[in-house]
This record gives sequence, C-alpha cells and structure tokens, in this order.
Amino acid sequence: MQNETAGTAFKDYGIVYKTLSEDKRNSLLCQTFHISSQRSVSQFLLFSCNAYLELLSGAGILLVSTDPENGKIDEFPMSQRIQLRPNVYFGFIAATPELAVNVYVDTSCSFDTLNLFPTSESQSSLPSVRISSLLGYCYRIRTPGCRFPEETHDFFELTYVDTGILHTDVNGIRHTLAEKEMIIYGPGQHHRQSADDTQSVSYVTVQFRMENLNPNAEKNWYEILLNKVHPYSKKTHTLMKTLVQESAAGVPYTDSLMLCLLTETVIRLLQSCHIASATAPAGIARQNYRDELFERINNYIESKICEPLTVAEICQQFSISRSSLQLLFKNTVDQSPKKYISDMKLEKSRQMLRENKYTVSEISLKLGYSSIHYFSNSFTQKYHISPSEYAKRIY
Repeated sequence: MQNETAGTAFKDYGIVYKTLSEDKRNSLLCQTFHISSQRSVSQFLLFSCNAYLELLSGAGILLVSTDPENGKIDEFPMSQRIQLRPNVYFGFIAATPELAVNVYVDTSCSFDTLNLFPTSESQSSLPSVRISSLLGYCYRIRTPGCRFPEETHDFFELTYVDTGILHTDVNGIRHTLAEKEMIIYGPGQHHRQSADDTQSVSYVTVQFRMENLNPNAEKNWYEILLNKVHPYSKKTHTLMKTLVQESAAGVPYTDSLMLCLLTETVIRLLQSCHIASATAPAGIARQNYRDELFERINNYIESKICEPLTVAEICQQFSISRSSLQLLFKNTVDQSPKKYISDMKLEKSRQMLRENKYTVSEISLKLGYSSIHYFSNSFTQKYHISPSEYAKRIY
C-alpha cells in the first residue's frame, strides 16, 4: 500500500493543511506546474522556506527527499493541499494525462534545482501488463538428445522446465534451463531448443500476446524479461503448476483463469527483475531463513516421496514443532504439510505416467498408496481425470 501524506511517514517532509487565508495567499508567489503523463522525474525543486502545494486538477504522485543523491526518495499520492518543510526536494509524476499543481512560496524565498541522473522512476508508473490472448499451450516430453529446428515468430513464448534439462540457443547465445526454471522468447527472437544428451526432458510451452497499457512506456519495455533464465521461485512455480492443472480441468472459464495465472507469472518475473537491483528491505534475512528452511524440507520430502512419510517425522528431522511447521507451510504455500505431501506424491505419479515406464498399479505400489483404488480416486479428484485416461491422453 502507498503511504499517505496525512500519515506519520510524511512528517519528516511536511504536513497536510486545510486552506490558506486570503491574506496569506496574496502575500505569496505562485507558480503553476502542468505535468503530462510520464514515468519519471528528471529534476527536483528545493525551496529554503515552506512550500505550499495545491492540487488543481488530475491525480499524481509526489516524490520527496531530503537527500536524493543517496537514493532515499519516498513517494506519496497527491493530496489537495500539502505544506512542505524548507529544504525538502520534491517533484511530480502525473497518474492522469494531465496534472496541474500550484506551488506557493514566500517572496524572499530562494530556490534550487537538482538534475537527477538517472531519473527517478515511480513504482506506481511502471508498465501495466496485459496479456490479451493465449495462442497455444502444451506439455512436451522429449527423449535425450532430441533437437528441434530454429524458429521465430511475432508473439511471446514462455518455456518452463518441469523435469530434466533443456538447452536453448537465443539469437546465437546458449542458455541451459534446469528443473523449475523458465525463459521467455520475445517477438522476432530466433531460438532453438534441444534436450540434454543424458536424460529426457518435460516442459510447458505457452504462446501468448502481451501489451503494455502505459502510453509512455518504452517500445521494448519487455526486454527486461528476455535473454535470461529465470530461476526457481515458489510463487512462479506454484503458478505454473496450477496453470498446467487447469489446462486439463475441462471446466468453464478455464481459459480465463489460465490467462490470469499467466499474467501474474509475468508480473512476478517483472517484479523479481526490478527487486534484484534494489536494496533489500528490512527483515529480508528472516525471510531468507524461512525460504531456506522450506526448501530443505521440500527437498527432504522429495527424497522420501516413495516412502510413507509423516508430519511427525519431518518435525523430528528438522527440530521444529508441529505448529511452527504448519505456520511455515501456511505462509509459504498456503497448504498444510499433509496436503502438500499428498499433492507432491500425485505430481510424482503424473511424472511417472508421462515416462511410460510403469503401469498404474506399479506406480500406486511404488508411491506407497494403500490400494490402487485409493490412488486412482485421489488422482481423479485432483486432476479431474483418471490415471489411465491421463496416460492415454499423453500418448
């Protein structure tokens, strides 16, 4: 949420005032600023006295700082009337096509300007992403060493590796994707994919059209997403897993839900790209500890997936109480540990079905289900298709 000028976060910069008396207004110099819709501020103003800001029309963001050259810049939505303290740097960003603001200062007041290099960009004015259409999506399984011809097209394509290793050459540069990593190809990019020589690979491909709703965004605003392998993150992994599940659900509004999931995935990637170059927020160490603990537990569950693993065993292995474990899973994946283990077993069963090495009965036995009937019911309840029908659909 944005901070408010009426809140405590603004007290170091100024206050909100109700009105200027007519005598006070007449004794001050007034300058009107007209700002067109823009994404950044290239220059800050500073006055040696109180500056009174009066919003005339439109909506915008007020950027303020006492030391902008050190990167400490805060932003607040514009209020009707704001009194800034002396020696506070400030600038405006328009959130509407036009923003008009009156600035009143004392006649004896001196002022200064500060040119910003690079310009200061408001987080509120970053690109507004819209994925207008899904052109195609599929789940592919390739044998070791399989290679595909080079292709290029006028839309976006996302590839997410489920299992194995995938190599891809993009405009002549080789990238390697491991499990749970993804890459996005942009319009006009030449790319070629190949499976690793040592193992098979399964991956998701989604083709889509994407646009930006910010009229002032650069033409190639999306380039921050391209020419890189996006590493594993819990959020994007969960989104892609849900997208695959929904694609096979066969219920109304599936395409609309998949469009939302894909849009959130792209936005999460954009956020990660921006955050990667920003200063880590307070509390990041604690969050990293929780992330690392969950990852260790996740890896442990994966290693024991073919055994009758219990929640009590996990608690003992990692010296954590049951309530703390429940809270960790709730905050990380919004699931109970027991449900998470069950879903992981079912996901493993799907992988084994795709490998086409075992029968449904053998998979049920290998994953420790009490009966093939229980396994089939659990699989059908989650994926809306029986294990045998799923295997037929794949092959």
